[in-house]
Amino acid sequence: MELSGIVQSLENKIILITGSTGFLSKLFVEKVLRVQPNVKHFYLLLRAADASSPTQRLNKDVTGKELFRVLRKKHGLAFGSFISEKVTPIFGDVSLENLGIKDSDLEKKMHKEIHLVANFAATTNFNDRYDVSLAVNTMGAKHVLNFAEKCENLELFLHVSTAFVCTGETSGVILEKPLSQTLKESSKNLDIIEEEKKLIQHRLDELKAAQASEKQETAAMKDLGLERAKFYGWANTYAFTKALGEITIGRHLNRNFPVVIIRPTAVTSTCRDPFPGWVEGFKALDPMVISVGKGKLPCFLGDYESFFDIIPGDMVVNSIIMAMVNHGKTNNLTFSRGDNNIIYHIGSSTHTEPTRIVKLLEYAYDYFLENPVWTGRDTDQTVRPVFFPTMSSFQLHIDNNYTVPVKEQKVQFAKRLAELYEPYVLFKGTFDTSASNELRMWSKAYYGPGEANIFDFDPKHIDWKDYMMNVHIPGLIKYVVKPHLGNISKL
Repeated sequence: MELSGIVQSLENKIILITGSTGFLSKLFVEKVLRVQPNVKHFYLLLRAADASSPTQRLNKDVTGKELFRVLRKKHGLAFGSFISEKVTPIFGDVSLENLGIKDSDLEKKMHKEIHLVANFAATTNFNDRYDVSLAVNTMGAKHVLNFAEKCENLELFLHVSTAFVCTGETSGVILEKPLSQTLKESSKNLDIIEEEKKLIQHRLDELKAAQASEKQETAAMKDLGLERAKFYGWANTYAFTKALGEITIGRHLNRNFPVVIIRPTAVTSTCRDPFPGWVEGFKALDPMVISVGKGKLPCFLGDYESFFDIIPGDMVVNSIIMAMVNHGKTNNLTFSRGDNNIIYHIGSSTHTEPTRIVKLLEYAYDYFLENPVWTGRDTDQTVRPVFFPTMSSFQLHIDNNYTVPVKEQKVQFAKRLAELYEPYVLFKGTFDTSASNELRMWSKAYYGPGEANIFDFDPKHIDWKDYMMNVHIPGLIKYVVKPHLGNISKL
């Protein structure tokens, strides 16, 4: 059989994207439009954030971003017409049935045309409001899958999850398996979503009766999310509700199309594509990095056995494209994994040189020592953090060395950050990437090294010191810190 290339396989495809203003979704749309301008069309689901039209929101929060500068330069004055031809922005909401799409004619058109559905929608705040996280991360996954099932020509449904749905397991090798096969017996049949929704509503009713302020309501919802996550064995509301989203998808696999779940670890700035260092907003690693630069992290958790599994955003997107091409129904190219439930971990913890948290923050210290960013009399001197292998040893150090910690703002900040990141920086598990390695090798063998390089997602190709010192931190400063320098003191 003559095999078509990866780029060619994207030709004439019509793709629905949810969570369209997110970091990974924008990277995905930009990449496909740049490498395959003959992709037929994108439907981008956008939440109505203000009174602007969908097109205005698209220009402001997606195609108007610096990320699209390479594509913009390629098309020149024709960029606007190219986007108009290739992209239809739609106001909707994954937390609602039918994605909140109100135009019945548009809905029918989408159901008839769409080939691929990629669900990027998520709230990634570790401890967001429980009602919001459950609506988006759990019910959103169900609603997008239900919409996909109605698409007459659907070739594949892809859901972007997180490797940390598995943090109910705390050590060993975390397999690329459905949660129902990897979680402990007590969590295998988490048939709790309706009960949790009732619990949320009951708490909201109580708060309303007590005439709680919006701020009080938000705090209560955040506390409830963390309480329920820990009750069921997860570190935070984000990981818990994303896990429930996967479980929801897993219960609805009697479909005639493949379902692919991509589980990236902590996503960071681009390492190469469309240019190095692009990032939007603070990612999981970044509060620690910036805190080192601000002198606000004199001590932290971690040792040389502790790693913080990170992966550049463009590598995640490349893995998504590879999975789409290889598992789409019409391609008939799949190296079958035995069922329609296909899961990939995309991370670096099985790399020959894992990303140790101590080394990552030492690179941050070295960078800021050589490249002072902040000026002014309130700027703290850059401090090399002292690391402690357990929370108890960390706490003991603070108690013994800071007699009035309430007045030591940087120590208080370090304590809050340590509590938030403890499940991650002291996590002793590694994320198995056997299926991802197989996907890479298979793609290289069938498509050749040229296209495999275009869609590279092998972390073994990264020099982590060079990446941190010359790509990630400079990109973080350029695209996130400097535009919001007035607000950086909050970190």
